[in-house]
Amino acid sequence: MALGDVLGHERVKAALLQSLRQQRLPSAMLFSGPEGIGKRMLAVEVARALICEQPSGDACGQCSPCLRITHARDSLADLRAQAQAADEAVAFNLRLHPDLLLVEPMKDTIRVEQARAIVSEVAERPFEGRGRAIVIDDAHCLTEQAANALLKSLEEPPSGTHFMLVTSSPEALLATIRSRCHRLRFAALPSATISSALVERWGISPEEAQLRTRLSGGSLKVAVAFDSDAYRNLRDTLIGLLERWGDLDELGRLDAAQTLADLDEPREALGILRSLLRDVAVLSEGAEATRALNSDVVERLAVLGSSAFGRRAAELADCVERAARALRANAHRGLTLDRLMDSVASAPGLRGEDRA
Repeated sequence: MALGDVLGHERVKAALLQSLRQQRLPSAMLFSGPEGIGKRMLAVEVARALICEQPSGDACGQCSPCLRITHARDSLADLRAQAQAADEAVAFNLRLHPDLLLVEPMKDTIRVEQARAIVSEVAERPFEGRGRAIVIDDAHCLTEQAANALLKSLEEPPSGTHFMLVTSSPEALLATIRSRCHRLRFAALPSATISSALVERWGISPEEAQLRTRLSGGSLKVAVAFDSDAYRNLRDTLIGLLERWGDLDELGRLDAAQTLADLDEPREALGILRSLLRDVAVLSEGAEATRALNSDVVERLAVLGSSAFGRRAAELADCVERAARALRANAHRGLTLDRLMDSVASAPGLRGEDRA
């Protein structure tokens, strides 16, 4: 794989290739954008181009450093397993090549020990290559101590050393870190790019690819990992909940809240629920069925959209989003979902007699 083989992001790739060819690549870069769109993959490819024995801009893919990095990249699952077995922070500074580190969080945190190991390493000359690259994935997981330990190295790195910080939450980084990095903004991947990749690279049927693409939020990673059967089963349960929502008594609401709370990933369920409510809302306004994210069940959603429920769907989607934010902030799962059901039940227009 080379930079050109990474899906999408043509503008960013063109800028990086030009910088590589002119040997003017910034010493510290911040790759920011949604999760699962190829930021880390592109950062590793930039690093490979830096270390490649054929300095032509992009990596040649054939020299010894290129092949070693490719092998290590394809063996990331094994490297992560070794790091977990070691159970120490510096083990998560994964070495893809003597001059390339891929730094990942240990238990959702990049710790000061990892940062100090990086600082110590970059103080020395590169081991083998023309330069050295440090790719820090999920850089927003840097602790304040770790971030501060990296500041001087980011501001005045040794010649030939390049840092690439990858994050989906740049606002969570210290301002002093952001200010020292050249920022590259990545957008969600276009639907056509994701759909084509699913069909051509993963052999997924066009119909299945279309569903995955609509629900991926522009993330190829999400689309590839998507479990269609599990999604459809959970979605069917949630549509059933919507269809009887206005008729639930207090005990029924408690049971519904408990059903959501018992799920392994209640936030995922809330995301699906919000997408269903969004579809009901747009259908209630007379939108074409093709605009629905869940177009394969549009008949059931259209029935809801034509009732009083449809007029409240957008408001209810906001209630669901607030509950999802509360769960992301580690609010109590059971209480949050109980409140959600209560707030929904109190919304005007959801009494059983109003939905006939």
